Amino acid sequence: MSMSRSTLLLVGIVGTVVVKNVLIVAWAQTCITPNCVRGSSPPECANRAAPRIPLVIMSGARAGTAFIPANPKIEPGDCIRWKSSGSTHSSTGDLCPAGSACGSPAPAACQWESSNVAAVATDWADCFYDPVGFPAESSDPYYCRFHGSPTSGMRGTLRVTTPIQLTVEKVLKTNSVKLSWTGGGVTGDISYKVARQSGGDPLFPAASTTTVDPDGGVLGMTFTDFGDLGNDTTRYYIIRNKQTNE
Repeated sequence: MSMSRSTLLLVGIVGTVVVKNVLIVAWAQTCITPNCVRGSSPPECANRAAPRIPLVIMSGARAGTAFIPANPKIEPGDCIRWKSSGSTHSSTGDLCPAGSACGSPAPAACQWESSNVAAVATDWADCFYDPVGFPAESSDPYYCRFHGSPTSGMRGTLRVTTPIQLTVEKVLKTNSVKLSWTGGGVTGDISYKVARQSGGDPLFPAASTTTVDPDGGVLGMTFTDFGDLGNDTTRYYIIRNKQTNE
């Protein structure tokens, strides 16, 4: 398209408007990938128990920008919630386009792109990591388009663990419930947290959910709820990977 001196091309606002012979052509952010949803959740992430979705804070405005945690751990088929703090950030797979404008469709090689997430409470991105594209024991580097690149700056690595397999047994001698599990963790960091829901709600609302360490600490692979067989309220438990910032 040719432009005269009285024609100005601007990008960043949805819609096409002509004002006093000034043409404004623009489009919405289109680089978000189908497995991510802004301000809500992909279908695969909806109605999941809250402890199953790690929160990664994209923190800082200039010096000291970072993903917290930078190397989140998930099981195959899990989701992550990405939220910004301090300024606008993005969570962008290494094979996705660079640049803060986020104004072009993501290529097929781009496995996830949150688009530009503003530092306000109502803006975040939930992303689903399917087990085909993100299999167990895989590692996928990512970066922030505003404060990093595929080789430097604000970046991290998404780590997918093996599935955590949970078993439960009754210990009648102590009137207790005992959980034991296998799987999870990555090389050099095999640690866990236990989410316990005491209100009979499988979505694990915060008011009736506690997060505790396994027996013997975060490296343990059992958890005993002593005396709990005597309580007639439904209990739910989730064993998950411990994140490095916990």
